[in-house]
Amino acid sequence: MTKKRRNGGRNKKGRGHVGFVRCSNCSRCVAKDKAIKRFTVRNMVESAAVRDISEASVYPEYVIPKLYIKIAYCVSCAIHSHGAYTQNFFCYTYKSYPSPLVVRVRSREGRRNRAPPPRVRWKDGKKVNPAVAAAEDAKAAAAGKA
Repeated sequence: MTKKRRNGGRNKKGRGHVGFVRCSNCSRCVAKDKAIKRFTVRNMVESAAVRDISEASVYPEYVIPKLYIKIAYCVSCAIHSHGAYTQNFFCYTYKSYPSPLVVRVRSREGRRNRAPPPRVRWKDGKKVNPAVAAAEDAKAAAAGKA
């Protein structure tokens, strides 16, 4: 049977068995190496109440403590909460593309980017930068017309 991913969607490598963690959202058991992990740092107090607390505080420069949480998601919850993004077919066919389930935090502008990833070009067994290849093609076309 064909394999969808070279790593099987895990980061196990040589280990035979890996313990599990619970998804922070739905409490599903997920292998620890497969879970999508995020480390969040938030203020303990919401931003609306910070001024009230600082005014009522006896200490002049009191720093409100932060909340440090390590969150683990299962794959479906990570995709649903936009913690993970899937990529198109090219990453399955070409080894130079990153793994199919790319887990990264993107900016709001980056999420709007719907352009496909740049296509890899090969020339004489070497990878060629698409911008350089386009420039060379334009130069060859201009030389052909002249």
